[in-house]
Amino acid sequence: MEYRDQLRYIKNHQNESERKRPRRRGGRKERKRTRRKSAFGRLLWTVQMAASLFFVAAMVLLGILPRQYLAGLALLLLALLFVVRALSERARRSRRRRGSGKGLSVVLSALLIVGGIYGLKVNAALDKIAVGEESGSHAGQPTYPVTEQPFNVYISGIDVYGDIDQESRSDVNLIATINPKENKILLTTTPRDYYVPIPGVSGGERDKLTHAGNYGVGTSMETLEELYNTEIPFYVRVNFTSVEEIVDVMGGVDVESELAFQTGKEAGEIVDVKEGKNHFNGKQALAFVRERKALAAGDNQRGKNQQALLTALIKKCMSPMIVRYANGMINSVAGNAETNLSENQIKSLIQMQIGGMKGWEIESVAASGDDSGKKYCYSYRGGPLYVTVPDEGSVEEIKNKMEKLMEN
Repeated sequence: MEYRDQLRYIKNHQNESERKRPRRRGGRKERKRTRRKSAFGRLLWTVQMAASLFFVAAMVLLGILPRQYLAGLALLLLALLFVVRALSERARRSRRRRGSGKGLSVVLSALLIVGGIYGLKVNAALDKIAVGEESGSHAGQPTYPVTEQPFNVYISGIDVYGDIDQESRSDVNLIATINPKENKILLTTTPRDYYVPIPGVSGGERDKLTHAGNYGVGTSMETLEELYNTEIPFYVRVNFTSVEEIVDVMGGVDVESELAFQTGKEAGEIVDVKEGKNHFNGKQALAFVRERKALAAGDNQRGKNQQALLTALIKKCMSPMIVRYANGMINSVAGNAETNLSENQIKSLIQMQIGGMKGWEIESVAASGDDSGKKYCYSYRGGPLYVTVPDEGSVEEIKNKMEKLMEN
């Protein structure tokens, strides 16, 4: 019996060994598959880390996010890296296919790469805008602390399409007096036909303000500086193309109109403007600010309409939704606008707004005068032209408002 029992034991042991061999071979395949999956997971994690570093570097280069936001962003991305790594490790130990974090890693990497490229494109577009040369005698412009001290910006709208480098009459003459500490803006419009001397050009003779634009944006700035006894170190120059494109990129804009009227074909589009709130696309907004023949007050009311559009644009730009339109807006402006604000100054203003997300108190004023007669103008020798003779009381009132806001 012992002998038979020994034979039975040996036979059973051989059968059991044969059954186990295929399993060992299968186990090796499984281990190889697991190692490949682990290597792929590590590769995805490495790509995610590189994408995170790329995104943070792009945001630092763009320079519009406050430091606390950048620090929070870096911590969030670091935490996501740890989360993906922990999910991958847990899936490896439990040999589960789901919940390994690979899908999350792929999505995050794609979003970070796209976001980084977006930031670089915005930065490149800002480079194109901040190309204006310094105007006047304000040599300290590039270092002026625009987020700390009040300043004036001359906003010039030239009556051409296309290349912003063209010298042309300035049909829009707005001054934005900005107090960043109090979040206040004073918008001053001056009629294009205002009858004023052009410093350094007319030798004391008077001319239409719009003609100063033919001698360069700096001449327009100096003319307004003399008129209001203030300093205007900065300018933003836009043409018709940029107005249309910016409004369209923003999905249209809601503008408050003081009057109901219809624009004519010469304004570029026939638009029935209602008293009160109007939603305009780009062409409609441009027609709204160009029309003057349909207005009883003519150029004076047109100036107020220009202020209304600018106010609507500022309010929309102050909204958190501006992030959605930023790239399209900047790309639209690039080539169709220029400013002598430095790139760092523009970024610091954006950073200030993102950091505070405060609303702005906007006041609009308009210089007035007598536009009923004709006068001889320095730039035109063919005879007298219709002009607006300044109302000195109106000019003094504006001077006082500017001075008060600049002192605070």
